[in-house]
Amino acid sequence: MPRTDGPGTILTFILGVGVGALAALLLASKPGEELRSDFAEGVSRGVKHVRRIGKDLRKRARKMVDLPKNRVQAAIDLGDKT
Repeated sequence: MPRTDGPGTILTFILGVGVGALAALLLASKPGEELRSDFAEGVSRGVKHVRRIGKDLRKRARKMVDLPKNRVQAAIDLGDKT
């Protein structure tokens, strides 16, 4: 049975998230400035984590590319010697 109410469901979800976020801010036990500071700190940590993962993936990708390259070069060098 296909659903045809997809956009309505998504809109309802987004509205619920917005109402929940507003309620959380209004009922928060911290003042606004402290809450914003905590949020900014969390975002900063997340960005640093993503950058660290990106650097690690880049290093791994280079190793994966360099290994076959080095093997081919070694085979070429071995072939030149014979």
